[in-house]
Amino acid sequence: MVLFSKNKYVLLFTALLAVSSSAWVVRFLPELSATTIAFWRMFLASLMAFIISYKTIFTFVPNKKIFVAGLFLGFHFALFFRSVQLTSIAEAALLGTIAPVFTEAYSIFFQGKKFSYKIFLGLFFAVLGAYILISQSSFSNTSSTGNILAVFCSIAMAVVLIVGKKVRKKVGLLEYSRWVFFYAAVCLFSISIVQGVSVLSFSINDFGWFVFLAAVPTMIGHNIFYFLVKTLSATTVAAVPLGEPVISSIGAYFLFGEPVGISVFFGGAITLIGVYIIIRNDVES
Repeated sequence: MVLFSKNKYVLLFTALLAVSSSAWVVRFLPELSATTIAFWRMFLASLMAFIISYKTIFTFVPNKKIFVAGLFLGFHFALFFRSVQLTSIAEAALLGTIAPVFTEAYSIFFQGKKFSYKIFLGLFFAVLGAYILISQSSFSNTSSTGNILAVFCSIAMAVVLIVGKKVRKKVGLLEYSRWVFFYAAVCLFSISIVQGVSVLSFSINDFGWFVFLAAVPTMIGHNIFYFLVKTLSATTVAAVPLGEPVISSIGAYFLFGEPVGISVFFGGAITLIGVYIIIRNDVES
């Protein structure tokens, strides 16, 4: 992480590639509950983070803010994975990544952040491009439900980043992420009990995908976001995943044959321009 710490663009792009892979994995596990997938992703990621940062296990005590961040991260993944099961990857990836709209609104209305026309322009382009990307979609008759869940998933992620920004000013990356992932796993386990779903109902082959989800989109992707949220605004960090629909849609075409029209390329280009404008004009808050 230190090697690339001076180049936020390399880190942000790496995180984008990493998190984009999670939607594809859900497609490979159609028989499993979304809660089961999300639980093992968080639990294994927490375990990995605890192992890496074992020297501070007994010297750092998590606070209530970390618990809140973990709780909402759990809801985020439960909602996102269920959304992917109900709608197209493009739609779930878009509506599941509009967190910057909510983080920016929070910063302006509750933190007194000065309104930035450039940031607003970047958000406008990012969301417009993503909307164009999914405008021709008619994935299934469950798409509407899936899309609504994806929006709530974005709200949950906005809370994670807003709270995480405050905590990361004083807490180390792995000390923060290991407990956030652990609390998210506890949240998801609780959800599974309410749903009557057993998180132990999976095959050995499925477990390999759980390890992948924990290692790549979580330990690499999410940890990069938590690393950067200490110095960048929550809106900037949240804006990067808006490029996820582009990568996810192209991957979904090659892996699952989901249609990719001109709207993906046209809308994707507009979205990436918007994300670039936001990053270039970031003001730490």
